[in-house]
Amino acid sequence: MDQLKPRQLDIMQNLAKMLGEKGPVKITTSLLANQCGITEAAIYRHFPSKKKIYSGLVDFCEQNIFDLIANINSSEGDELEKAKKILILLVNFSEKNPGLARLLTREAFSIEETSLDERIGQMMAKVELLIKQNLQRHEQTTKAKLALPTASAANLLLASAEGFIQQFVRSGFEDSPSKRVNDQFDFLIRSLAN
Repeated sequence: MDQLKPRQLDIMQNLAKMLGEKGPVKITTSLLANQCGITEAAIYRHFPSKKKIYSGLVDFCEQNIFDLIANINSSEGDELEKAKKILILLVNFSEKNPGLARLLTREAFSIEETSLDERIGQMMAKVELLIKQNLQRHEQTTKAKLALPTASAANLLLASAEGFIQQFVRSGFEDSPSKRVNDQFDFLIRSLAN
């Protein structure tokens, strides 16, 4: 991701803030400019289109999530625990950034941003692959097979995380998933390991 100018960062932060508001959100460049305290023309001096602002937010999500996952994977410890930490990271990241949660659920995109929908899909597929790799390393280390094939197990775990994020968005950001994810991911992973 290119180095952002302060005004570009401000525009992206305001967009994320607007996406984090309760209820359905229809964001126009006019509303965004008003939120930023600048003119609509000023928005277009910094970003050629609204899609580019959304693209910047997707870049931000990717960079931060994958940096944090890299930290988890480079740490010492059990691979199943690392898989669980990745899942909790996704949920906590979404809870701390409600506007980005709406982005990760693709709820934020209008017809003009449909290509970004594909990028979110690719990002989640990569997260699933990283979870699967941890599950495979666990099987190699322990010489014990999981209850499901690693691809199916990784898919189940990621689907659970995405479900938590979706419930959080659907609740209008009221129902904090972090209060229950630890126990539920513990249960899922223990069930897979037994």
